[in-house]
Amino acid sequence: GALAIIAAQAVRSRLDRAARLADARSAGATPAGDVADSAFADSVIRASEDLGAVVTLRTSGLPAPVRDSARIAALLAAESAGTYIGAILAARDSTIYRWYAPRADPVRVWVQEPVLTGFDPTFHAVLQDAFRAWTNSGIPLEFRFVIDSARADVHVTWVDRYESRTSGRTRWAHDQHGWIVGGGIELALHQPDGRALEQRAILAIARHEVGHLIGLDHSPDEGDVMSANVRVSDLSETDRRTIRLVYGLPAGPLRPR
Repeated sequence: GALAIIAAQAVRSRLDRAARLADARSAGATPAGDVADSAFADSVIRASEDLGAVVTLRTSGLPAPVRDSARIAALLAAESAGTYIGAILAARDSTIYRWYAPRADPVRVWVQEPVLTGFDPTFHAVLQDAFRAWTNSGIPLEFRFVIDSARADVHVTWVDRYESRTSGRTRWAHDQHGWIVGGGIELALHQPDGRALEQRAILAIARHEVGHLIGLDHSPDEGDVMSANVRVSDLSETDRRTIRLVYGLPAGPLRPR
């Protein structure tokens, strides 16, 4: 069926990408699609052990999504090209997790004001930019920043650094239908060796983690902000196409269980 074809395409894409990288590096070249800004790439540590969001289950009263198998198959066939939806479905047993949208109210986001060396108040604007980039991709989801943490759906907090090779972590809860109903993002201010993460790096990491928060898994291409190894700070057209497709599909399993 369509899901099997898309999963197979995802595997081929990863293998082709790995082969291109190996060939280019053995020849001493920078492969197409890689970022030439090595200084920036070195400033953003992403880990191979970064598995995306930490997920928990929380029951909600949201309505069950409408599942139309013919429509799902037609949408995947028409819109999957130029996305990494196959990688997401392969990683999640053909299941979509996303926020219920359109919502009556925006998702409420609270950002911590930490007492940590290296925190810059301008990072609040960086966080707003990170969320706005995904809203502007064309999905029916909006965010509102609030000052009351108790009323927030999403909490953004900060740590000085991680011991492991990572620079951000995301957690979210989904309900019995697959709707995401809450979550949090944690961002580091420094690399494990103590070097400060500069503003562009914070922005890139934040955009990556917001992508997890709204339902994306990793892309196999380092030209996308959702690559496990973040090498860019801007969303690619592939990132935008993928999140639009995710929000065009119903939450939950796409095939009968």
